[in-house]
Amino acid sequence: MSTTIGPFAFATSHLIFIAASLIALLIAWLLGRRTQVALGDAVLRIIAVGLLSARAVFVIKYVDMYVAAPWQIINLRDGGFELWAGVVAGILWSLRETRLLAKLRQQHTQIPRAAFAVIPSALIGAVVIYSAGQWYSAQHAHAGLPAIELVQLQSESASNQPVNLADAYLGQPVIINLWASWCPPCVREMPLLEDAATRYPNVHVVAVNQGESSQQVRDFLSSQGLELPHVLLDPNAEFGRAIGSSALPTTLFIDSDGQISYAHIGEFSAATLERAVRQLN
Repeated sequence: MSTTIGPFAFATSHLIFIAASLIALLIAWLLGRRTQVALGDAVLRIIAVGLLSARAVFVIKYVDMYVAAPWQIINLRDGGFELWAGVVAGILWSLRETRLLAKLRQQHTQIPRAAFAVIPSALIGAVVIYSAGQWYSAQHAHAGLPAIELVQLQSESASNQPVNLADAYLGQPVIINLWASWCPPCVREMPLLEDAATRYPNVHVVAVNQGESSQQVRDFLSSQGLELPHVLLDPNAEFGRAIGSSALPTTLFIDSDGQISYAHIGEFSAATLERAVRQLN
């Protein structure tokens, strides 16, 4: 689900997209040098138009979620994109770039016909790589929860009770958030999780703390004024390793059959949370 590079952790799907885009740009740049045409710039514009269009359509679709926090519109890290809109916009813009290249060739006949194939070839290659990566991620996402015993956080006077996630919430959709109090994005997400527990009464919202003691977790929740219905402890941070994610926060969306339908690496917004919950129901 996530890939670590040095001290940084990234969603594998994001790295696949970056790699696919870089390959497309590299192909265009190398052939552009041979043909003396700025093909790399054309491919870069196509990628930019596709990304911006995918983001714009997503924001319009979930505009109600951005009213309370409009600055989140430019927070592209939340992963809020409509893929179909980006693909359509990219195709239309690539047609425009191809027409411009045709006009340029009329003025400079030394430009070979092969240059016309660069833009579609680079984009097709990028789409194939990205689609393969998405398929790979999907195969790993649609899996069951690991059979790991966690601990239910109780009050100071009560003893913590063991919980097996794979059995505890079967039969109802579940949002599982892996977090820690030292993780700033995790802290920023907490009010959204608290709100989600009320907004989606048919979905269990479970916060699984990674590697901290029960006292640390109680102190943090108290200091933030948070009241989460289900808080579990994972003292050895086994859960993240079991699902293949080293990043915090990581949020899993589990369907009523106990299968992971979607995994979000990094901080989510109200809009991306809403989209994921809609897909569960």
